[in-house]
Amino acid sequence: MSEEKGFAAWLDSRMPTLKREWNRHMAEYYAPKNFNFWYYFGVLAMVVLVIQLVTGVWLLMSYQGSAEQAFASVEYIMRDVELGWVIRYAHSTGASAFFIVVYMHMFRGLMYGSYKPPRELVWIFGMTIYVALMAEAFLGYVLPWGQMSYWGAQVIISLFGAIPVVGEDLVQWIRGDYLISGITLNRFMSLHVVAIPIILLALVVMHIIALHDVGSNNPDGVSIKKYKDAKGNPIDGIPFFPYFVIHDLVPIVVFLFVFCAILFFMPEMGGFFLEYANFEIANNLKTPEHIAPVWYFTPFYSMLRAVPDKLGGFIVMAAAIAILFVLPWLDRSPVRSIRYKGMFSRVAILMLAAVFIILGYLGVKAPTAARTVLTQICTVLYFSYFIGIYFWTRIESTKPEPDRITMDGGIGAWKTIGAILVVATMVILPIKAVGSEGKSCGTINCDPFEAQLNNDASLQRGAQLAVNYCMGCHSFKYSRWERVADDLNIPHQMMLDNMVFSGQKIGELMDIAMPSDQAKEWFGATPPDLTLVARSRSPEWVYTYLRHFYADPSRPLGVNNKVYKDVGMPHALLDLQGLPECVPGSSLATNGGIKRDLLTGEDVLDNPCGGYDINKAGSLSPEEYDAAVFDLVNFLTYVAEPMAEQRKHIGKMVLLFLLLLMVPVMLLDREYWKGIH
Repeated sequence: MSEEKGFAAWLDSRMPTLKREWNRHMAEYYAPKNFNFWYYFGVLAMVVLVIQLVTGVWLLMSYQGSAEQAFASVEYIMRDVELGWVIRYAHSTGASAFFIVVYMHMFRGLMYGSYKPPRELVWIFGMTIYVALMAEAFLGYVLPWGQMSYWGAQVIISLFGAIPVVGEDLVQWIRGDYLISGITLNRFMSLHVVAIPIILLALVVMHIIALHDVGSNNPDGVSIKKYKDAKGNPIDGIPFFPYFVIHDLVPIVVFLFVFCAILFFMPEMGGFFLEYANFEIANNLKTPEHIAPVWYFTPFYSMLRAVPDKLGGFIVMAAAIAILFVLPWLDRSPVRSIRYKGMFSRVAILMLAAVFIILGYLGVKAPTAARTVLTQICTVLYFSYFIGIYFWTRIESTKPEPDRITMDGGIGAWKTIGAILVVATMVILPIKAVGSEGKSCGTINCDPFEAQLNNDASLQRGAQLAVNYCMGCHSFKYSRWERVADDLNIPHQMMLDNMVFSGQKIGELMDIAMPSDQAKEWFGATPPDLTLVARSRSPEWVYTYLRHFYADPSRPLGVNNKVYKDVGMPHALLDLQGLPECVPGSSLATNGGIKRDLLTGEDVLDNPCGGYDINKAGSLSPEEYDAAVFDLVNFLTYVAEPMAEQRKHIGKMVLLFLLLLMVPVMLLDREYWKGIH
C-alpha cells in the first residue's frame, strides 16, 4: 500500500465523516450538465469570500480601532507596510466585487426560478447571507474613519430612531454612546472582524447543505433526478468533482483578471469603490455636501429618500429587502425558468433589472426634484414586480417544460445581447431625462491636468514649492520625508539641508510645528492636512483652484476663488503669480459668455468675472506660474498615492501571469469536458 493510500485509510478510519461529506458534496454530488454563464457567480462568491477573509486578517494586524488612530493606521498600511496597499486595495475591491457577484447570483435565481419548491430553504438561506453581508459591509465601511464613513454611519444609524417608542434608545445602544465616537468604532470593528464573519460562514455552509440535499437547479428548471442509469446516478448530471471544479477554473481566472485590473489600475473606480470623501479624516463638525452610502447600498437608500416621512422611508427600505424572502410563495407560475414563462414575465424581469440599476445610480447623486420623482416611480415599479408576480403568473400562458434538460444554450447570443440593450436603454433614457450635473469645479469646469509621476524634475520642484509655500500652515502628516526623498531621487542629506524642518529627522512624518489649537485660534479653523488632498478633491480640482484666485476687497483676506467661493485662506502663491483682478468678458471659455436678458432684450455678460488682469505682477510670468502650479499639483498627486507607479508596474506583471495561466486552464477544461454531451 502506498504512503498516500495508507494515510487516506488511516484518516478515514479515525474521521470517516470527512470522506463521507467529501463524497456527498463533491465527488458523488451530481450537478446538471447544462449549467451556463449565470452559474459561475456562485463559485465566484466563494472566491471573493476567501479574498475578504484573508485580506481582512492581514489588515487587522496593523489596523488600530480608535477614533484617534484609525484613519492614520489605514494610511500606515498603505504607505509603510510592505505591499500593504495591495492588501487594502484587494479588500476594498473585494467588497464591491462581492456584491456584484451576489447580485448576479440572485438575478440568476430570479431568472431560473431557483427559489421555487423544493428550494425555498436554499433561497431563504441565501437571502439571509445577503442581509448578513450587508451588515458586514456597513460595519467595515465605517472602519477607515473617513468623512463618508462617519457621516454614512450617522445617517444609517439615525434611521433606527424613527422606530416608535424604542427608536432613540436603540440608536444609543447601537452607537454605545450619545454620539458616534471611538466606542462606536471599536464595537463595529469587533462585529466586523469576529461576530458577523462567523455567522456568514455558518450561513454559507447551511446554504450549500440545503442546496445539495435537494439538488441544483438548472437553466431549464427541470429536475435531473427522474432519469437515472444502472448505478442510480442521474443521466443528465455529472459529478461536481472533478468536472465542475475544473470547469470553474476558467471563470475564476477571468474574474481574477478583471479583479486585478481594477485593483492595480483603477482601485477607486471613479469614486464608487473608494469614495473621494473618505480620503479625508472624519470630522463631526464638517458635514459633506452630499452624504451617500457606498454604491451597493444605494438602491435601498434611494427608496428611503423617495418617501418624505422618515419612518415611512425606513419601512419601505426594510420592506424592499424583506419582500425577497417571501418570493417563493409569490410566484405561482407552473414553470420555473424564464425560458418557459410568458412574455410579460420576460419583460417584467428586464424592467426590474433596469429599475434596480436606476435606483442605485440615483442613490449616489444629490437629490433634485426630477430625480426624486424618478426615484418614486422606480420604487413603485420595484414593489409592483414582487406584488404583481402573484397575479400575472397565475394567468399568463407558459410554454411546456421539457422532460429532460436541454443543451441548446437557451435564448442564444443575439437575444441575450438584445436583452442587454433593452435594459441599457431603460436605464439611460430616464437618467438622461432627470438632469445634468453641475460644474465639476465649483462654478466652472475643471482645467485639464494629467499628472507626470515619472517626471522626477517636476516632482522635485513641486516638493520644494510645497515645503516653501504650503507647509507654513498645512502638514503632510501621513507621509514621511525619507519616502519622498527616495521616490524622488533626492539624497537624504540634501533633503535634510533644504527641506526637512529643524528638529525633525529624515524618517519622521512630514508634520509642522504649529499646534492645532493655536492654528484654530489664528485662522478660525485648523488648516487641513494636504497629504491626501489630491485624492479627496482630485488633481484637476486642486490645479484649477490654484489658478483661479482673484482680488475681492469684500473678503477679509482680500481674495476669492472661482472654484471655492468665499474661500477662507489667502492666496499662498501671491508673490509668484501676482494678484489677478476680474475683468468682464469671456476670455475664459469655461466661465464667460454673452446671454440675452429676457426682460430687457439686451445682451449682458454671462459672468462679470470672465477673465483676469494682473495689475500687480508677481515674480513669474503667467506661463511660468502655470508650470509652477503644475509641478506643485504633480507633487500633491504623488504624495497622495506614492505607490501609484509601483501599483501599475506590478499590475502589468500580474495580468500577464493571469493571461499565461489561462492557456493551461482552458486546455485542462477542454480535456476533461471533451466527452461530455
